[in-house]
Amino acid sequence: MLSTNLNHFVKHQKRNKMNKITKQVTMLVAGFIAFFILLGIAGKMDYAEQIVYTMPQEAYEAIYLKLGDGCSDCQIANEYMANKQYYDSLSQ
Repeated sequence: MLSTNLNHFVKHQKRNKMNKITKQVTMLVAGFIAFFILLGIAGKMDYAEQIVYTMPQEAYEAIYLKLGDGCSDCQIANEYMANKQYYDSLSQ
């Protein structure tokens, strides 16, 4: 009876250890995924800011008027890049 209880206890301890390792690995993987998602978001925002800050003022004003108040830098950058030739011609 004592050996049966001991075997049960050892199996229970091994299972708990594996569950703990599985949770740690899962958290590590989730952390890496979150990290790369944040890097992607930051990179996209930097890209949009770079486009907005280097575009001609006339283009910025035309896009801002077209999109309206509350438009984001990403929306402005997307509109500018989609119609770059047109917006660049406004400043000439």
